[in-house]
Amino acid sequence: MRELRQFVEVASRGSISAAAKHLNISQPALSRAIHKLEEGYGAPLFVRNGAGVELSPYGSALYSRAVRILPALDEAREEIEQLQGRAKAAIRIATGDLWGLVILPEVTRQFAQAHPDVVVHVEIADEGTRLEGLRNGVYDLVFGTFSSRYGPVVEVEFEPMVRQATYVYCDKNHPLANKGVASLDDLLAQRWISPGYEDDAGPGKLARHARDFAVRVDTILNALLLLRHSPFVMSASSGFVSLFADFGIVTIDIDDPGESDDSGVIYPARSLDRPIVRDFLRRAREHAAQVDLPKMV
Repeated sequence: MRELRQFVEVASRGSISAAAKHLNISQPALSRAIHKLEEGYGAPLFVRNGAGVELSPYGSALYSRAVRILPALDEAREEIEQLQGRAKAAIRIATGDLWGLVILPEVTRQFAQAHPDVVVHVEIADEGTRLEGLRNGVYDLVFGTFSSRYGPVVEVEFEPMVRQATYVYCDKNHPLANKGVASLDDLLAQRWISPGYEDDAGPGKLARHARDFAVRVDTILNALLLLRHSPFVMSASSGFVSLFADFGIVTIDIDDPGESDDSGVIYPARSLDRPIVRDFLRRAREHAAQVDLPKMV
């Protein structure tokens, strides 16, 4: 069963190295596990491409069934352990950075105190992982922006809860911090940090221009620590203003702040069959209604 889970992780990420990093195992160990699975089925499950690996026809046949079987087996195991009194009920949530770091911590604390018999699993994940998790039945609720990528692959509901803008941030001692309004040319002259977003993420006209990226990282917290005391700049949600201020990171006034986007909860209808999921969602709605994110610099 472990090898099958590892196979699904490689298939979802299209890379053995990326899957090994996520699973916290070595790349050779993961390669051996996949090879063992291929020997068991008597067929190659992956073929290499320029970017990593992709499923072979045999692998596609296995993957389409594995992503349905594994969540069902997990639910069965949890139910058996709960009936035996050996495990708590669980709710599984995936979020983007804004929800995971700014909005949901208070909701999760309150929920956990009200439900001592439930364990809450919260994963801050990129959009691709959140989408794949919804499609495979891994997550009960996903919080973040709703991309058009969701529509063709999974039937979900999207409930907007907050609106956020995209700001440009820098260290408080950066020259642009005290310049006044920075022009597009000012911004394009800088070196940038990418906190795991697409390279074209940014407000207004900036999103249509290539930038000089000095560092790309996987998490906003890593990017935040790199940005502090550095000559770099970074695009991120307006919801981080207060959090970043604690680290000496400020916004740059720009002449084209762009538009705000809806952000909220995404879930398959079946998730609401569970009372604990409905209660978490109710608490998230109530808290989000009190959150007033900055919209413009």
